Order: sequence, then structure tokens, then C-alpha cells
Amino acid sequence: MGRQVVTKDKEKLSRNLKLLVGTNIINNILFLFLNTFFIAYFYTLTNYDYKIISIYYIFVYVVVGLTFWLLGDIVKTKNKLIVYRLGIVLHCAYILIIALLKENILQYYILLGAFYGFIQGTYWSGGHTLINQETEGAKTTKYVSAVAIIGKMAKIIFPIVFGTSIELTSFSNIALYVLILSLTQFTLSLFITDKSDKDNNFNLIKYMKYVRDSGAKVKHYYKIIFYEGIVKNLLETLIVIVIIMTFKSSMNLGILTTIFSICSMITVYVFQKFYKEKEPKKLLYICALVSVISVALLVCDISKITVVAYNFINSIFMVILYNYSNIKRYNCINTDKLKEFTVEHQAMSDVYLAISRVLGYFVLFVTSFFNTIIPFKILLVVISICIVRYTKLLSKV
Repeated sequence: MGRQVVTKDKEKLSRNLKLLVGTNIINNILFLFLNTFFIAYFYTLTNYDYKIISIYYIFVYVVVGLTFWLLGDIVKTKNKLIVYRLGIVLHCAYILIIALLKENILQYYILLGAFYGFIQGTYWSGGHTLINQETEGAKTTKYVSAVAIIGKMAKIIFPIVFGTSIELTSFSNIALYVLILSLTQFTLSLFITDKSDKDNNFNLIKYMKYVRDSGAKVKHYYKIIFYEGIVKNLLETLIVIVIIMTFKSSMNLGILTTIFSICSMITVYVFQKFYKEKEPKKLLYICALVSVISVALLVCDISKITVVAYNFINSIFMVILYNYSNIKRYNCINTDKLKEFTVEHQAMSDVYLAISRVLGYFVLFVTSFFNTIIPFKILLVVISICIVRYTKLLSKV
């Protein structure tokens, strides 16, 4: 009986983690808006040309990687909470700016991309470190799953709200909803406390050398996260483009996103319930196989049926891969006994993500010059290969 109580205490989320669940769920909703409906808005403004989308994201992720490096010392030795809260405030300001600019966003898309990259880098350089200092083992699984499950519940409501508001009123009218969410997020962040001691100076180069020379297992994770940037972010953008090409409506985009969020929520709940720190290799391979088949459907034919089929399969199977990867992101630094390098680890993770994302969006930019769907489908084939490689690496971490 005593052992059971200890286990439950270890799995119980701390006050800080509960608050971080709340702030990060709101961040996921804002991310949904900026990386789904904003992309759809961009895409329609450019008359279905995704060159600008590609350039926008290249600037976003170049600046994200640089921001993690630039803010590393502040996060590690001074005040990670101030950095985290600054990210929240800037996020709100960014959404208000694009709401005010309306169609004029096309004139400032490079500046907007760079600013958004700085915001994401600011928010997550503080956020990942705060999460890492509170999570370990089963608690990590519970935290990641809580964000995913409750976040999916929020995504059942907000896609329809966003999509319907854009369709019936205007894109800029969503600013009011976003402002309320941002103020709630900032208020929650005020109750988060930083319990960690101030560390030695941030030194990413020293950390890279240490990982290389020590043979630390964490370097295997960086290979995983490189593929994740292509598999997750680039694929999500391609699917938003495909949905808009096929259904021609933000309302339909919202309805579909809501339906698939329900599927993802159920999947994450089941996965969290049965995942007990064992390496679920067979499950990961099944998820990869089914996901590749779903992408193959789009390669064969982009139609309403194949788009719905892909999203249905993706919302059940790919979400498990992403969830498992997130758990490993926070736990791998603990297994390698590199706790003193937490900030460097999170920065290195996002540098690898930034490199793969920039590479992916550069390829998307190149495909935009062809007046045929064939290069787009070839890109989907490449992503399918990356899914297989991503899963193989994930199963060995």
C-alpha cells in the first residue's frame, strides 16, 4: 500500500505543472489560429500561391533557432519566468498587429515572420526549461498527455469558432477572442514560480562538445527531432494547403479540425492510460505504417475523400508518435544525467528543429515555381520516407 502512495505522489502534477498545462493549452489554441487559419488566410490572399507562406516560415524558424541561443544565458542565469511571460505578451501583440494589418500583411510578411520567430523562441526558451525542471519519468508522461488531451478538447470548440468567425465576419474580428485568451494565459503565468537555483553560464558550444565526447544518448534524440521538423510542421502546412485547395472554405477547415481533434483526444487518452514506461516499438511501427498509407492516398489522388481519410488516420496514429517524442524530449536529459545542461539541451533541440523546418520550407518554396501538382506530390513522398526514418529512430531512443 505504501509503495502505491509513493508512485501516485511521483505521478502527481505539481502546482507549477498544472499552471504550465493551462498556459501551454492556451498557447496551443493560439498556435492553431496562427498555423492553420492564418496560413489559410495567407494562401487565399496570394491567390493560392504558397511562395510567400514558405518564405514566411523560413524566416520564422531561422529566428527561432537564433533566439534560443541569444536568450540562453538570461534563461539559465537570470530569470526564465520573465522570458516566458515576455513571450506571452509579444504573442498577444503579434496577433493584434496582424488583425490590424488585414490584407496588408502581404507587404510585411518577412518582418512578421522574423517577429513571430522571436516570439516563439522567447516563449519556448523559458517554457521548455520550466517544464523540464518539474518533470521526470511518469510525471512527464502525465504532463505531456494532460496538455495533449485538454488541448484537443479546446480544439473541438475553437476551430469552429475561428472558422465560422472568419467566414461570416472577418479575419480581424478574431482579435477579441485572442486578446481574452492571451490575458488569461498571462494571468496564469503570474502564479508560476521558479524553484531552480541559478546555474553556470549558458554555453551551447561546450554542451555540444560534452555530448559528442561523452557518447551521451541524448544526441540520438537530436536526430529524431530533425526529422520531426519535416514530418510534423511541413506536413501540417501542406495539409492546410490541401484542405483549402479542396474545400475552399475556412468554415470547412474549422469543422474538419474539430472532428479530427476529437479523434486525437481519445487516442492520446488511451495511449496515456496504457503507456507504462515500456518502449512500445510495435505500436510505433504500426502508427508509421498506417500514416504512410494515409499520405500515399493523397499522392494517388487529392480529393475530398482522400483528404478526410488522411486527416482521420493522422489524428489517430501520428499523434501517438508526436506524444511519445515529447515525452522523450523532457526525459532524455534526465537519463543522461545532464540536468545541469537543461537549457542547452532545449536550445539544441530547437536548433535541430529550426534547421529541418527551414530545409523543409525551402523545398516547399522551390516546388511553388512549378505549375503542376506533381512536385507537391513528390514532396509528400519524401515526407513519407521521413516518417519511416523518424519512427525507426524514435523506437530506439
